[in-house]
Amino acid sequence: MSSNATPHKRVSVVVATRNRPSDIRHLLTAVAGCDTGIVHEVILVDDASDQPLRVDGAQQPFAVRLIRNPRRIGAAASRNLAAEQATGDVLAFLDDDARPLPDWFQVLDAELTAERAAITGRVLPFDSGVVARARQYRYEVRYAQHAAASEVTFFAGGNSAVWTDLFRAAEGFPDVVTASDNGLVERLGETGGRVHFVPALRVAHRNSKGAAIAFREAWRAGRLAPRSTPVAALNRLTASARIQPWSDDPAAAGLNLSLQAANSLATALPVG
Repeated sequence: MSSNATPHKRVSVVVATRNRPSDIRHLLTAVAGCDTGIVHEVILVDDASDQPLRVDGAQQPFAVRLIRNPRRIGAAASRNLAAEQATGDVLAFLDDDARPLPDWFQVLDAELTAERAAITGRVLPFDSGVVARARQYRYEVRYAQHAAASEVTFFAGGNSAVWTDLFRAAEGFPDVVTASDNGLVERLGETGGRVHFVPALRVAHRNSKGAAIAFREAWRAGRLAPRSTPVAALNRLTASARIQPWSDDPAAAGLNLSLQAANSLATALPVG
């Protein structure tokens, strides 16, 4: 692994994508615009898009590698596949619908030190609908609980960086439908690695995929979580209700409470 004295990191940017060719073009432009010279390669994993992704890598100042999955395997497995083939000493994960802010690679270079296995940062919205606002509020509640550089148990798979050798030693993201990002934190911890929160590592992101997907993700997360008693589930719902922005954004508050209700119910129902 690199040390603090290493003058240059070699970053492999990993992006899992499906059916978003326009987003990929915008993302590559954003990466090129904020690269400080440390981007070694960008690895795009096309997760069985309906129309195979095509990219003109010759137009970019860095190598662009394209992997196409013959069948859909999901973001976690796609990222792991890219990590297996990466040749950089750092893996930087971005979502296809994210845009790194201009100082993204500068912050990554300074903050991913030898003492930190990985860093993760803040997600900011570039959309403004009620689902996007509700999701952003949940993000901000999480961020407010953590000081800069503190160790955290969450990991934003669309805004993060990790040393390649430590990622591989931890065997990458768990191959699950929901919460694979946070599962990596547990795996890194088992090998002694820690994830640190860097608020200055920021991306703009399309927060809303629609209310239906938001409810589906909340339900799935609940089904994958440890089982809960009905009383404990109700207590979580009550606690969520108390912290919502009822006066500032009642629509987002109501949606968040509904999502928490779906998640709490999912945890309280027996498996099987």
